[in-house]
Parts: sequence; C-alpha cells; structure tokens
Amino acid sequence: MSAVPAGLATDQQPPMTVPLRYFLAGFAFLLAGGAVGLAHVLGAAPGFARLAHVHLLLAGWVCLTIMGAMTQFVPVWSNVPVHSRRLANAALALVAVGVAGLAGAFLAASVHWIHGFGGLLVLGVWAFAYNLARTLPPVREFDATEAHFAFALACFVALAALGFVLAFDLSTPVLPVAGVARPQVVGAHATLAVFGAILATVFGALYQLATMFTQTEIAGRERHLAHVEYAYPAGVLALATGRLFAVRPLAAAGALAMAAGALAFAVLLGKKLYEGRVERTPMLSRYAVVAVALAAWSPLAAREWIADPLGRDALFGPTAGGHLLFVGVVGFVVMGSLYHVVPFIVWVHRYSDRLGFEQVPMIDDLYDDRLAAVDGALLTFGAVTLILGQTGVAPGQATIAGGVALAGGFVAFTANLVGVVYRHGRVLPERFHGRPENAD
Repeated sequence: MSAVPAGLATDQQPPMTVPLRYFLAGFAFLLAGGAVGLAHVLGAAPGFARLAHVHLLLAGWVCLTIMGAMTQFVPVWSNVPVHSRRLANAALALVAVGVAGLAGAFLAASVHWIHGFGGLLVLGVWAFAYNLARTLPPVREFDATEAHFAFALACFVALAALGFVLAFDLSTPVLPVAGVARPQVVGAHATLAVFGAILATVFGALYQLATMFTQTEIAGRERHLAHVEYAYPAGVLALATGRLFAVRPLAAAGALAMAAGALAFAVLLGKKLYEGRVERTPMLSRYAVVAVALAAWSPLAAREWIADPLGRDALFGPTAGGHLLFVGVVGFVVMGSLYHVVPFIVWVHRYSDRLGFEQVPMIDDLYDDRLAAVDGALLTFGAVTLILGQTGVAPGQATIAGGVALAGGFVAFTANLVGVVYRHGRVLPERFHGRPENAD
C-alpha cells in the first residue's frame, strides 16, 4: 500500500469529493471524445468533428483531470489551504458545460453557439486559475513542481483568451482588424494549450510523483538534466510568441529549447523508473510508456520545427506525432496517475480509519489488475497502429483498427476506475463529504 510521504500536509486538502467530481466528469468526456474520434475515422461524424474530438479529449478529459488534481494536491505539496472550495466547484460546472456545449456546437457547425459556450469555458478556466493562483504560496521560492504549475496557470489564462477570440472570429471576423492571421492565433493557442497548460503540468507533477513512487531522488549529474528541462517554459513562450506574430527565428529557437527540455525530462524519468526497486503498478508501467514516447517524439518534433516552426501541419511535430504525443505521453501519464489517485482517494476515506483494527485492502487491490492490463494493451496497440497507418508503414485499414482499439481501451480504463468508486466508495463515512461544499 502506498503511504503519504513525510512533509506533505494532507490536512490542507479540500474534501475528496471535489477532485472526484472533476475526475468523473473527465471520464465522461474521455468516452465522448473517443466516440467522436472513432466516428471521424469512419467518416461518420458531422460538422467540425476534428475540433470536437480534440476539445472533448484535451479540454474535457485532460484539462478537467489536471484541474481536479491540482486543486487537490497543490494544497498538499505547498502546505497551504485551498483558496476557495466554492470557486473550485463553480469552475468545474462552467468548464463541463462549456466543453460539452462547445463540442456540440462544433458538430452542428453552429458558429454562434461556438463562441457562446466558449465564453462559459473561458470563465471556468479563469476561475480555476484564479483559485489556484491564490492558493500557491506568494512569498517564498517555488520548488520545481510549484514553478511548473505557476507557469501552467499563466498558460491556462492566455490560451483561454486566445480560444475565445478564435471562437468569436468565426461569426464576427475580428482578427483582420487586428492585423493577425487566423493560423497565427491557432498556432499560439495550440502551443500554450498542449505544451504550456498540459505538458508543463505533467512535468511538474512527475518531478514529485516519479521520485515519490520509485523511492528515488534527483541527485548528482541528474541535476544537469533537470537544469536543461528548466528551459522548457521559456521555449514554450518563445514558440507561442513566434507563432502568434509570425517571427520564424523566435519560434525556431523556442521549439529547440522545448524539444531539448522534453528530451532531458524523458531521460530523467526513464532513469528514475529504472533505478526504482519497487513493485510495478499500472501507474509506473504507464509512466515507462511516457518516458519512451516522449524520448521518441522530442527529436522528431525538433526536426519538423527546424524545417517549418510556423507551419500548421507541424503544430505538434511530425504528422504521426500527434498520437505519439497525445496518447503515448499525455494520455498515459494521466491514466497512470489516475490509477493511483482515484483508488487512493477512495481508500483514505473508506478504509484508513479501519487500519489496525480489521483487515483492509491495499490501495492497489481496489482496481482490477486484469482489466488494467487489458486497457494498457489496447491503448498501446491502438496508438502504435494509428501511427504506423498514418506514416504509411501499415495499410490504411490500420487506422480504423487503431481507432477501435483506442476506443476499447478508453472504455476499459473508465470502467475500471468508475468501478472502484462504485464498489468501494458508494458507502463512505460521513466525513468523506467534509464541510458543506459552500464553505470557504
């Protein structure tokens, strides 16, 4: 069973129902995004299906999961109380309604509803960012995790604003007045979203989680790898700014700094996983996939960005690099983390008080190991098959097979963790609910 490491202030965390709501809403968007993606592959999705697919998975599943995790663990890591529980719940409602409505508007190709629901999404993201910014300790030096989180929050604020401008521009063209081409704003928005808000959060969290759960430390020459990775946020800003204002040298320099930082982090993560002498869990197994995928994606992206850092086709690196990045890196790190976080939350509030008085299950006993193996195999097969199909190494039918495998993996993963909440969390002690949700 995993223990809470010394020095973490678990008494500062909000009621566990807060992050669980985020995670469960995220699972719904994961399934919806997988369904739209599969329909798109089969040519059966209407409207702006690709935009709906991307926003359901990234804004809906990944970002809601990140928001819930940060709301839960920033107070723990930083030893400060969360600023407002009411604001955390309001942010969830606004983002969930905004993403759902935005995806529906994309599928219906309704430009007016796109910026209407986009406005709700922006308000939710800004409410979350404000709440966490007020939670982070204001007067002391940030550690690596806090620094990455602070940078990610700034990216959340900026990308939401750019996203709303893009949505509004669909019905009322405003970008020509500003003298900025739409592809430039799309490039900056995508850069801040994927590499700023999402990957910066991933790197910050893994600085804690990878060392904590492998029982290792970053020491000696490994610190040089961390120092290289510290250039990553500056690279994101340079690439986003270069793309926004079409400054090719600035974008190329930022892209190289980003790729170098990502590769350094991949090596560091792989080294920690190799050094760890602990039992392999679904979380650590998925982190191993993340290290390999990130190490493979980084040089491929660098090569594409050197050739064309402003090109829309190279937003996320090579053409087939999208699934390598989004499934192999982002998807696996989120799923791996949730394989510990969700059972941990349920275990603490269902079984921790019984420890020492009766036999209780361990955290890793709450989910189904066989189902975890199935979803891991399906997702790995699906990602590899899609990439091979997109690069022409495998026949065109491989793309359909990969999409079906990914959809099946998403369903198995969701069923496994929702099953944890249903089986072990449906009869929880009263204190699971903490203080009234409208208390600050």
